[in-house]
Amino acid sequence: MVKVLQNFQKNSQLYPHVIVTTTIIATTLIVCESTQLGKELHASSLVLQTLLFAILAIDFMLHLEDAYRQKILTIYLRSWSGIIDFIAAFPLVLLLFDGNVWVDDVKTAFGITTFLKIARFSDALRIFKDVIVNERKSILASLYLMLLLTLVTSTLLYFVERNVNPDGFGNILQAMWWAIITLATVGYGDVIPITVLGKFLGSLASIIGLGMFALPTGILVNGFAQELARIRYITSWNLVAKVPIFAHLDKGSISEIAHLLFLKRFGHNEVIIKERDNADGMYFILDGEVEVVRESDNLHITLKAGDFFGEIALLKDGKRTATVTAKKRCEMLELTTYDFNKLMRSKPQILEIIQEVARNRYSY
Repeated sequence: MVKVLQNFQKNSQLYPHVIVTTTIIATTLIVCESTQLGKELHASSLVLQTLLFAILAIDFMLHLEDAYRQKILTIYLRSWSGIIDFIAAFPLVLLLFDGNVWVDDVKTAFGITTFLKIARFSDALRIFKDVIVNERKSILASLYLMLLLTLVTSTLLYFVERNVNPDGFGNILQAMWWAIITLATVGYGDVIPITVLGKFLGSLASIIGLGMFALPTGILVNGFAQELARIRYITSWNLVAKVPIFAHLDKGSISEIAHLLFLKRFGHNEVIIKERDNADGMYFILDGEVEVVRESDNLHITLKAGDFFGEIALLKDGKRTATVTAKKRCEMLELTTYDFNKLMRSKPQILEIIQEVARNRYSY
């Protein structure tokens, strides 16, 4: 039974969906427990929670067994994934003590935290984590500046307003509430300065806050852009290395070409290029099949992974000579006309290969 579950966990594409769905439903039930309806359906909810958290507990045990076999049990338990897996499984134990207020509160906290388990199956959340780690120094520096600005503005408003407005600025801690709300440009209006100088400082703090609180956002956006560019480059490099006509090139040349190509996907029966259209690029097939049809001589050719097409119009600097349609879902790399000319100037050996294929295939 254990081996069956392990095989299902490692090899089935359905397993991640099972865990994600289980996690979402379990967290939803925990949230609904705080409502009146949740309290009325507590008995039924308890049975369903037991089933769902049992599934998450089994997942945790499978990961434990796998880590033990690989002799990385301690590393797994100390890792982010291991901690979250434990938190997701622990509510199953707490359900045995249902009815105790303190235990129920702990179960609620653990149940809500269980939602973090989804991060393991989300590329976007993994990228977000990587960005946070990579940009941690910049983020901490911006948070320090925000804290410093909060302390300065709250102290200034305390000195200015403490005698005329003791309810809102009676001490620096009270003034900090106003400073945070003002710098964040939320402005609840529950605490406001009364004096002219206080209003002037408050206006200044609001203007400065617009820039200061946008600083961490800019850092994260820039980090995301860099991380996505890095992932795109690595993906492109690996894909370019698989194209036969580029396989003989050195790593530097592949790296150069990887910056020029764009990954494209086409669905079944989707027209990729049409005869007599203006040429805007050529394509290298990574996966799938396409059918090339030329009406002038009733030509029909099927191209598969490793082949390329669209080069004739680029070489002749003219119109498309055939219509190309995806016979099944295809994944390919596109080389635009501008980048094609740039590549042919820097890599004439590739131009010779493309010309030879064109001559043999279409009597070019």
